Amino acid sequence: MEHGTPPTIAAIPQPPAARLIPAMLQTSLVLSYPDLPIINLTPGKLLITDQPAIVSTILGSCVSLCLHNEKLRVGAICHGMLPRQKKTPMDGYFPYLDTAVDHMLETLRSRFGITPSELRVKLFGGASVLQTNMLGADGFAIGQQNIAAALDALARFGLVPGVQKTGGTEGYKIFFNTSTGEVFVRRIAPTLAKGFARMMKLHFAH
Repeated sequence: MEHGTPPTIAAIPQPPAARLIPAMLQTSLVLSYPDLPIINLTPGKLLITDQPAIVSTILGSCVSLCLHNEKLRVGAICHGMLPRQKKTPMDGYFPYLDTAVDHMLETLRSRFGITPSELRVKLFGGASVLQTNMLGADGFAIGQQNIAAALDALARFGLVPGVQKTGGTEGYKIFFNTSTGEVFVRRIAPTLAKGFARMMKLHFAH
């Protein structure tokens, strides 16, 4: 398999794999793998692949779970927006962390024969980027709820994150190498993280 081949994506529509351009070469992870395609993972989507790629996504109150199997070099990542499913989403859309985690682990088992114990787990995001409590559930900010939901979903499979960078008040942009499991984390401007949070608040208010 040659680097640069568009990855096989399970459960979500396949976005175009764009070549890295000089303006994007700002992280050590990206610089280390200049031949890999880069994929932008949008909120509510997930990706499961056995082909090398770098996946980037921006997190405010949202949470990304990165799963990796070293032997088969399979990677999976989600961009969860809300803690628990309250209504049935569109096909190929996984905004709820509880169902996204279940889907990822079941797909890894059924498609690749990978059990939870064979995975490395990393968890990112869940910042409190707005002063207001976005959805008002249980008295906790949505970022805290998302972190708790991800940890609860993992615990059902006997998993705990080996790496966890969550909470706080700053948003992040992460870069995930699906082949090696490496993740590079970069802080983003507070205004950008707040913009994402407000967009999701409006999206789920209806």
